[in-house]
Amino acid sequence: MATAKATLILILASLSVIINGESDSDKAMNTAHIIASKFGLSQYAVEGMDYVISYHLYNVGDKVATKVILDDRDGFPSQAFEIIRGLLLIRWERILPGSNVSHSVVVRPRAIGAFNYTAAQVTYLSSDDAKEPRIGYTTAPGEGYIYRQRDYDRKFSANISVWLVFILLITPSTLIPFALWYQSKSKYEQELINRKNK
Repeated sequence: MATAKATLILILASLSVIINGESDSDKAMNTAHIIASKFGLSQYAVEGMDYVISYHLYNVGDKVATKVILDDRDGFPSQAFEIIRGLLLIRWERILPGSNVSHSVVVRPRAIGAFNYTAAQVTYLSSDDAKEPRIGYTTAPGEGYIYRQRDYDRKFSANISVWLVFILLITPSTLIPFALWYQSKSKYEQELINRKNK
């Protein structure tokens, strides 16, 4: 679901860049232009559990983007998140026109409560002869909530202990009627056998 949303956002952003570029002037871009997205692949952020963040960078320009840097170190401070896998500062030497790159990071929240997921910064050179880097930002997922582990378990886990208590409570009310029925059935069958033998 999150991938479909991100893809739709990128398509709309690409179309707006293309439409705006054509309305400003009818010439080709003649430069690299990167559109970037950032979104969480995990449905819930839970204290002490892995949370996966995915980044997608698309070069919609007609030149190669060089020295591309994605920096999201400010987005996940070390006092609030532990980095499990991946890097928050990643570099690509070049992204060809019309191509894309992806990157994922696994973090583990250390605190609970509301958290603002900010945009990551993307810097790149828009052409081979560019001197100044172009600076852009990914989409920002916005504010999310980091759940307490115990609240998450209560809401989403199997709750085996609750089921065991339920089985223990329901067992007497099921076994007693069954035992009475079985005893009655056995007596009735025994009487039928005795009558047939006489």
